Amino acid sequence: MPWTRSDDTSFYTGAERLQHHLGAAWVVLWGPGSRRFWAFARGTPYPLALSYPTLEGLRQQVRNVGHRQKRPTYAATHTRQTAQVTQPPTGLT
Repeated sequence: MPWTRSDDTSFYTGAERLQHHLGAAWVVLWGPGSRRFWAFARGTPYPLALSYPTLEGLRQQVRNVGHRQKRPTYAATHTRQTAQVTQPPTGLT
């Protein structure tokens, strides 16, 4: 069965929303090859990578770690043409 990026649009969107929610202390992405959501902590003295097959499971893992950033957030959105850095909608920060 062939796979295209459009098959996982909802997963990419979910990862981007969680990225906005968590802030710049985390990098959140959907791994199409692993079929898992991934979160990488930024600014920690040790490497920290989390993954889970569901978005809610990953969100809970991040909560359990407790590493959260209070500054404004950003997200990297990848399209077929180019990668774009976007700001969250106003009122969410």
